[in-house]
Amino acid sequence: MPEPEEQDPHAPLWLPLLLTLAVLMLATRLLHRKLALTALATLVLLPTVWRVLTRKWVRGDVIRGLGAGYIASHVPLLLGACSTLDRPECRIHLCTDGVLASAPYVPWAGVLGTLLYWAWSKSPAPDHRPP
Repeated sequence: MPEPEEQDPHAPLWLPLLLTLAVLMLATRLLHRKLALTALATLVLLPTVWRVLTRKWVRGDVIRGLGAGYIASHVPLLLGACSTLDRPECRIHLCTDGVLASAPYVPWAGVLGTLLYWAWSKSPAPDHRPP
């Protein structure tokens, strides 16, 4: 008789995530803005808080998380610059209106990138150095 596999206590909470995703889809379909924003925030925060509290922290996690946040903070700027490429005058010289319009989202993207890295990344394997 096969033994049941043990579940990883640090695995993401799939059932609450799927239920939150279903609520988000239903709220979006019904155009209920407050419920959709609440479900979206829960969808991001639930796995993040769960993983941050339950994972085993190893050396370098904070630096790698901050690096991921730094990289993610540039995504709104890149999207803002790409949004101006449909205008011919912006193909030769970069138009800064798209970049400036996306600038308020930079800190939020950085925080989100850091939290998502800490929530979903695998911890690196411990070093097996002989004594």
